[in-house]
Amino acid sequence: MTFRLRVVDSGLVVSGELDMADATKFWEQATSALDPTREVVLDISDLEFIDSAGLRAIVRLSEDVCPYGIVLRAPRDNVLRVLEMLSIERVAGIRVERRRN
Repeated sequence: MTFRLRVVDSGLVVSGELDMADATKFWEQATSALDPTREVVLDISDLEFIDSAGLRAIVRLSEDVCPYGIVLRAPRDNVLRVLEMLSIERVAGIRVERRRN
């Protein structure tokens, strides 16, 4: 399964799987679809899998295109574990908005 990207009022919705096979494609599509004049919200609540290449694409997006930062909204538990293992919130401009129980 590959990733899917949708543009919504609040930002971008990313679903499916974001891995090495699609990281560059994700970066290109996200770059052309987002509004860099405000904080970018990536709703990843339907993202089923992410690997280090997918995370690098998000970090690159933050560093190169999103001067106001990126919010990773509502990751699933398995995706959140990867984000935490790789300390994604230590990257300047990226924050995780966790699911509410």
